[in-house]
Amino acid sequence: MAANYHTSFSSSVDFGTNVHHHHRQPMVKQFSSSVSCNNSSSTWDHESQMNMVIQDRKHRRMISNRESARRSRMRKQRQLEELCTQVVWLKNQNHGLLDQLNRFLESQKQVIQENRKLKKETLELRKLLSEAQLATTYTGLGDIGFFRDLDDDGYLLPSCTTVQSSHETTVSSANTNDSSTLLH
Repeated sequence: MAANYHTSFSSSVDFGTNVHHHHRQPMVKQFSSSVSCNNSSSTWDHESQMNMVIQDRKHRRMISNRESARRSRMRKQRQLEELCTQVVWLKNQNHGLLDQLNRFLESQKQVIQENRKLKKETLELRKLLSEAQLATTYTGLGDIGFFRDLDDDGYLLPSCTTVQSSHETTVSSANTNDSSTLLH
């Protein structure tokens, strides 16, 4: 049957004996070939358009990604520059604070030395005062030469020598009163 169909098809196409089939079959074949051609052409156009759309989207996405990456790099660069500026500022602050701390420590050291010196002088003066009080207690009149010797050594402050002078005046006036009372 396939052979008959092939024969009748061949005879109708080649020889033109079957006019009805001749017009109909080539039309169908032309129609189907044009449809398939149109189909393949429209499919190809559709695929081509889809491919172009996809390529366009890829291209736009690529450009968008590049722009986003560029903005990100710029943002990171700005952050890095700000951090570097902050590091420089903090180092300067730290340096200034260390200088200030060193000045305070030096000042503290001087105050501690001065404090030790004053405590030592205070102890020496208390000792001298105690010895002077003992001397006046035992002699009743005080040892004026003792104070004079201390003053020559530079251990007494001017206020102490003033006390010494007033003590000498008191002692001498007491001696005068005692002498005048004895004579009367």
